[in-house]
Amino acid sequence: MRQPKSAAGKALVAAQNAALERASSERGEQLVWSEAEEAALERAGSTVDRAEDLRRLLAAELKAEDPNGNKVVKYSAEIRALDRLVVQLLDRLAPDEVGPVKSKRHQRAAQARWNRRAQ
Repeated sequence: MRQPKSAAGKALVAAQNAALERASSERGEQLVWSEAEEAALERAGSTVDRAEDLRRLLAAELKAEDPNGNKVVKYSAEIRALDRLVVQLLDRLAPDEVGPVKSKRHQRAAQARWNRRAQ
């Protein structure tokens, strides 16, 4: 797996790997990331790197004598989109669950359908 460059990206990957290790010790067996989870974790780390680069550009633009409002808005929007992507990618990781990750929202909807009372 390619490692992130920024401190924030490295911290994110390290925290997720630590969560996997905790789950391994709680279960008493060695858990590993699946290929899909490893790809999601790698993508999340590189996305955090890109967001950090944009944060630096945004900070530089805001420190300018006459900041370009158009650039500020575009940088801010891209940072929000990257932050949302990181959350979505991390949502695919489930170090304490066995098997494919299931959407909590979809599970609730399915339970509501199956547990209806007969009318």
